[in-house]
Amino acid sequence: MSRRLTCAIAVAISFLPLGEPLLLGTLGITAATLLQQTPVLAEDASAVARIAKSITVRIEGAGSPGSGVLVEKDGNRYTVLTAWHVVSGNRPGEELAIFTPDGQEHQLEQGSIQRLGEVDMAVLTVSSSGAYEVASIGDIKKVKYDDPIYVAGFPLNNSQTLLFEPGEVVANAQVGIEQGYQLLYNNKTRPGVNGGLLLNSQGELVGIHGQGEADIKINKKEGYVIKAGVNQGIPISYYWQYKDGKGVAPKSSLIISFDDYLAQAKSLSFERGNEHELINLVSKALAIQASSLGYFYRGYAKDELGDYQGAISDLNKSIEIDDNNVYAFNIRGGSKLSLDDYQGALSDFTKAIEISDDSYYAPYANRGRVKVNLDNTEGAIDDLNKAIQINPTYDLLYEVRARIRYISTLTIPPSLRLTKLLKKVVDDYDVAISINAQNSNAYAGRGNAKKSLGDHEGAIADYTKAIELDSQSAYTYLNRGRLNSKLGDYQGALDDLNKAIDINPKDEYAYQQRGEIYMELEQYNSAIKDFSQIIQINPKSEFAYNMRGIARLYLKDYKAAFIDYGKAISINPANEYSYQRRASTSYALEDYKTALEDIDNAIRLDPSISVFYKLRGDIKIKLDDTEGAISDYNKAVELNKDND
Repeated sequence: MSRRLTCAIAVAISFLPLGEPLLLGTLGITAATLLQQTPVLAEDASAVARIAKSITVRIEGAGSPGSGVLVEKDGNRYTVLTAWHVVSGNRPGEELAIFTPDGQEHQLEQGSIQRLGEVDMAVLTVSSSGAYEVASIGDIKKVKYDDPIYVAGFPLNNSQTLLFEPGEVVANAQVGIEQGYQLLYNNKTRPGVNGGLLLNSQGELVGIHGQGEADIKINKKEGYVIKAGVNQGIPISYYWQYKDGKGVAPKSSLIISFDDYLAQAKSLSFERGNEHELINLVSKALAIQASSLGYFYRGYAKDELGDYQGAISDLNKSIEIDDNNVYAFNIRGGSKLSLDDYQGALSDFTKAIEISDDSYYAPYANRGRVKVNLDNTEGAIDDLNKAIQINPTYDLLYEVRARIRYISTLTIPPSLRLTKLLKKVVDDYDVAISINAQNSNAYAGRGNAKKSLGDHEGAIADYTKAIELDSQSAYTYLNRGRLNSKLGDYQGALDDLNKAIDINPKDEYAYQQRGEIYMELEQYNSAIKDFSQIIQINPKSEFAYNMRGIARLYLKDYKAAFIDYGKAISINPANEYSYQRRASTSYALEDYKTALEDIDNAIRLDPSISVFYKLRGDIKIKLDDTEGAISDYNKAVELNKDND
């Protein structure tokens, strides 16, 4: 079944309202329906939807709500199959409510919850005088790549209405995967559907929905959001093993098939540090069979490793196989963003938005990041507003919008408008933190905004909380160190900057901040070491050469200072102050002709600075040009008056 067709079906029958009870016989299933029954064959997706509605239950207890499926009837006792994580938090004696398809509530039979081996599958029993359908069990061995598969369950945001979503099988592995997540499928799912059923095209139960895919933030150059759109389920074979009294275990420990490799890759995907293993597994899968998801995973791994061109190449192939793969367009846009290809990234994120029918927020958030780089702040905010409208409970979206707003404040002079905008930044971070109190980046970002508002105490508190949550954030130590320096707490600043450098010894800005503090403390040799380290990291740092030259000037190492200023001038010959500093050094070396050449260049670049004329007057005195010196002194006085 094509993706376009399944999407069309999803629009028509995604949600099935709970109406009158579906009693025995209404779907052609007899009262004796048990595991050994003759399978009920569905003629089309709508028939499968009716079957799903008749056998899916809602589970509500102490933990997050979930779903389950009626699989067996023995007298007035019904067995429910669900995901272990849906009921694992239920303690002995605690109530657990099971809502059957007619909306009736039934209580768990205490002590009946059993986990099946070490997989994410469990059974429980309830008693009821009602007559309900139970599932027909399908043959998991017949489930193949690209076969139709249907997921059903009760989403958290609409627990009275059954979500029914069509999709296709991505992989059906035989090798053991952690939690038993051997079934992969691309249906759209929502929180609360966990533990729900997986049906084949005949309406037979072939597995239990284990988990959808959580979005994750990639903390790289642009921090864009990615997702693969693949869910993980537990095959029904584990339930058969349990029923037969056999040990619940995977059939194979050898990875030999396309499905095995891909399912194993899925279990590793998006976990940092596994990129090389992920590439190896996916490459073996792709050697057996081309797959849009396979190329997607390999592209993701290459992107994570910084091989953006390689990532784009694989994602191109993913899109060639499935040009409706919204997730491939989304991450390819991220790779282009990392290469500063803003127009290419904009095009990919826009395409992802078009394909997703405004139902997937990540491309909006990511496109907003692109628009910031294209100086379209208003458009960026519009995109983040849309992303938040789609998913108002995701803290990252408020964090990204806050960052965009904060960036826009950097070009606004102090004003009431600036204050109002900074308060909006704080508000966004407040919401992010209220959703996820463990979001260290939100605390760090809010600290920046509070610092800009003059709330230094609040900023320090936020930086400290961010560090408590993430002690390896060099960026936060750096920012707290900068603020401590501004407040005159040089020792506190040095402690923070030392830590920032320990975490990231390649951060030239941390060396810059520490070097400037050493200059303030007149510890010039220490400052020289830091500026030298910057030059080692970035040989084109005009700033570091200039600052090292100033430190050497204070130490009266004039020849070394002269060389440093020369390096700065070679990097940027348009900086008038570099010429002025080298002129001062030549003056100290009594090389007045060289000094005059440099100060002439400084004045040529900016004839409005009085100290330049004062220095040239001093140099002309040494060259016995008294008349020229008086003229320069007069000019310096004139400029000073103009500036009063």
